[in-house]
Amino acid sequence: MKRFTLGFIIGGVICSTLTGFAVEYAVTANPFPIKVDGIEKSIEGYNINDSTYFKLRDIADAVGGFTVGFTNNTITISTQAEPFDQPSEPTNTDEPITIYEGEISQRRFAREGDTVIKADGTEVVLAVGAHGILGEGQGVAPDLGLETPTGFNKRVEAYKVFSGTTDFKDSTGKSVINAPYYVNKLTGEGHWGSEWMAMTSEPTTAGTFEYQLSEDKNWIWLGGGWIDMSVQNPTEADLQTIRDANGLN
Repeated sequence: MKRFTLGFIIGGVICSTLTGFAVEYAVTANPFPIKVDGIEKSIEGYNINDSTYFKLRDIADAVGGFTVGFTNNTITISTQAEPFDQPSEPTNTDEPITIYEGEISQRRFAREGDTVIKADGTEVVLAVGAHGILGEGQGVAPDLGLETPTGFNKRVEAYKVFSGTTDFKDSTGKSVINAPYYVNKLTGEGHWGSEWMAMTSEPTTAGTFEYQLSEDKNWIWLGGGWIDMSVQNPTEADLQTIRDANGLN
């Protein structure tokens, strides 16, 4: 199975390194008027070395469409019409729960019958798919944002389960303590690594054109081989290139 970063193939990577010497920045107040949909807005801004910067919360207030918060030493951005209303206590119950997709939370793992609320407000009731995988083909990532008590997973910025639970297994029955959680950014679907392996496999026939997607949209033909979409982190420009090549617009 080929796995390497899509961004290195589709787009360039720009790296910068701190070298230990002082750098002087010219900082002035933003001298330019700001209009949102043709209406002038008063937003405090700064010009630093010919680039203009604004406070994220000020942009949210002026433009709308998202809210900004700060919880548990984390800057939070929500595109919900209303802020996420997460329970104040960890949710560890056999009753169906509501999961706000991507929100960092302390709760049990997702189960069949739970409801996932996506960023656009769409509600999806979780079901088990053809391969016995929870959420298969439903285009949601129900356990994204979960944290585990044993550490930090750099691939997802993930997981914390209510302390004391022993529910650390995925749909295949495998332990996911410190395991990766992958999201196919094209489809929005997310699963634990062992779940992806159980439900999808590399196509056996070669692709016929660059950026071709497999039938299940989990593999992309690139550079003469199939690349696992679920372990990539493509930019929106990368995704648009893929959509264009496959007529998905």
